[in-house]
Amino acid sequence: MARRHIFLLVSIAVFALPLLAQWGSAGPAKVVSLTGTLTVRRSREAGKPLRLQDPVASGDELITGPNSEAVIKASDGSTVRVFPDSHVIFNERSADIQEFLHLFLGSIKVHIEKLSGRPNPQKMTTPTAVIAVRGTTFSVFVDETEATLVAVDEGEVSVANIASPSQEVILRNGQRTWVQRGQPPLAAQRFRGRSERADLIPGLGLQAGAGEAMHPPQGVRMVGTDMMGPASPRSMGGAMPRSGPVH
Repeated sequence: MARRHIFLLVSIAVFALPLLAQWGSAGPAKVVSLTGTLTVRRSREAGKPLRLQDPVASGDELITGPNSEAVIKASDGSTVRVFPDSHVIFNERSADIQEFLHLFLGSIKVHIEKLSGRPNPQKMTTPTAVIAVRGTTFSVFVDETEATLVAVDEGEVSVANIASPSQEVILRNGQRTWVQRGQPPLAAQRFRGRSERADLIPGLGLQAGAGEAMHPPQGVRMVGTDMMGPASPRSMGGAMPRSGPVH
């Protein structure tokens, strides 16, 4: 029995030490790239500017200004690129905090770093969506109506309406979906190019089930088989307002 306990403890140590070493060596989250302005709000304090290499704490509200962009590197090596005019809450995951990010408005691009080659599942939310991240690189956009666009570069992401999390859509490489308040996510649709431009890039056809009609959220334009995003002056990646389909 004693030998069995020793073997179990050694096995746990072999599995856990590389993860602890990775977390410890990375240090606290911090700003690793910054163009323009990045403001942080903490607790009841007034907002103050962050500078390059400044630490970012769990619960910090981060706000980018116009023509501004920042990259936050988490303690596990994951990165969050915050595009212009965006508002996001950053969290370090712990036993009592399960949401890595909450995006109120604007757009972000997230890369989830694996832990010693193993999956690093994360979860984030928006006002209308809950997003379970099973790997690795994806973008999220929230417009003024709180409609959410999720697009995946690499890996797998589960997307559901925050009010009905059991009705999920699975996105894989090169797929996107929209979520509107009170409605389940649209069926996965393929797109060309990078995820942070997924609202500006034509799709490759709608992937609805046989005999199933594909209806966009309110405000989303359908151009042929290309699903465009909400007609809004804001777009993923801080791009200029769209004037029509991109070819």
